[in-house]
Amino acid sequence: MLNIWGVMLFIRMTWIVGQAGIALACVIVCMASVVTTITGLSTSAIATNGFVRGGGAYYLISRSLGPEFGGSIGLIFAFANAVAVAMYVVGFAETVVELLKGADALMTDEINDIRIIGTITVIVLLGISVAGMEWEAKDPQMAIPKGTLLAILITGIVYLGVVVSTGSCIVRDASGNVNDTVSSQFMANCTNASCKFGFDFSSCRISGNSCRYGLQNDFQVMSLVSGFSPIISAGIFSATLSSALASLVSAPKVFQALCKDNIYPYIGIFAKGYGKNNEPLRGYILTFGIALAFILIAELNTIAPIISNFFLASYALINFSVFHASLANSPGWRPSFKYYNMWVSLAGAILCCVVMFVINWAAALLTNVIVMALYIYVSHKKPDVNWGSSTQALTYQQALSHTLHLSAVEDHVKNFSQN
Repeated sequence: MLNIWGVMLFIRMTWIVGQAGIALACVIVCMASVVTTITGLSTSAIATNGFVRGGGAYYLISRSLGPEFGGSIGLIFAFANAVAVAMYVVGFAETVVELLKGADALMTDEINDIRIIGTITVIVLLGISVAGMEWEAKDPQMAIPKGTLLAILITGIVYLGVVVSTGSCIVRDASGNVNDTVSSQFMANCTNASCKFGFDFSSCRISGNSCRYGLQNDFQVMSLVSGFSPIISAGIFSATLSSALASLVSAPKVFQALCKDNIYPYIGIFAKGYGKNNEPLRGYILTFGIALAFILIAELNTIAPIISNFFLASYALINFSVFHASLANSPGWRPSFKYYNMWVSLAGAILCCVVMFVINWAAALLTNVIVMALYIYVSHKKPDVNWGSSTQALTYQQALSHTLHLSAVEDHVKNFSQN
C-alpha cells in the first residue's frame, strides 16, 4: 500500500485531475486498477504453485517460463527498482525544497537543492539497507494473494476519493491573488465554468503571467487545501522514503538471484552475499550508483515514464507466464489459488503492452527491443539449468502428441529411412 500511495498520489494525482478532469481521471485510476488486479491474480496463482525464494518477479517468471524470459526480465526488473529509488527520493526532495522555498531558505536553486537533498537521502537509505532488512519480505504463499489484492482495492478507493475531492474544490488555474476572485472588473469577460461559480483568474493570462496555483500548476496543492497541511507532508515523507527503501532492498536481491543462476557472463561477482542474512552488499553499491545517476536528473516527470515501462513489461510477462503455464497444463502447474483465468491473464499481458505504448511509445519500443535482445542471447547461450518450466512442459507435450500421431501413420519411403 505504501508503494501504491507513493509520490504519484500526493504530488502528481492533482495534476492529472487538472489535465483530464474528474471523469477521465476516474477512468485512468480504474484502468490502472484493472491492470494491477489482473497481475495480482496472476502473481497469486504463481506464488501458490510452490515455494517462492528470493528474487521477486525474476524468480516467479524464470521458474515458470524458463531462463529465456526470466533472464531478460530479471535485468529489467532490477534496473526498474533501482530507478524507482530515484523517483521516490526525487519526490521526497521536491517536497522538502517546496517547504524550504516557502520559508525562503533555499540553499542554491530549486534543481540543485533537489540534487543535494536527494543525494544525502539516498546515502542515508543505503546505510539503513546495508544494516539489514531481513524483515522486509515475509510467508509469500499467504501474503501475496491476501495482501496484494486487498491493497489494490483499498488504494484504488483512496485514489478515486482524491480525484473527486480535489477536482470538486480546486480550480484548474489560479493566480493565488485573492483580488482575482469574484471581481467585477473581470466578470464581464468571464465565460469559463470556473467564472460561472464566482472565480475569474483570466487576469493572470491576460497580463502574460502564468498562473502559479491550481490543479495544473501547483504540485503541492493538496497541502494548500488540506485541513492540516503537515499531515500531507508527513504522508509524502513516509510514502516516498519507505517506497525508496523497499526498492533499494529489492533491486540488489533480484540481481543477486539472477547472478546466482549464472545466466549472463561477467556479473557473477554480484552473486556473493555477506553476513548471516546473505546480504548482497555489492548489489547495494550498484543500485546506489544507478539511483544516484537518475537523482541528479532531478526531474520527476522524466524519471516516471521510464519506470512505468519497465514495470509494465514485468507485469506483462507475469500474466503471460500464467497463461503459458495453464496452456501447457503440466503436472507441476497446480496453484492452490483458484481465482484466476488463463484468458484473463493473456488479456492482462496484452493490456500491459498497450498501456506501455500509450504512456510513451518510444520508451515502450526500446523496452521491447531490450527484452527480445536479452531473450535471443539467452536462447543462443542455452544455460545449463532445468527448472521444469512451462516451456519445457509444452515442448514435451507437443513432442508426445506428434509421436502418438505418427504411430498411426504407415511408413513411406518418402518420409522414413532405416539409416
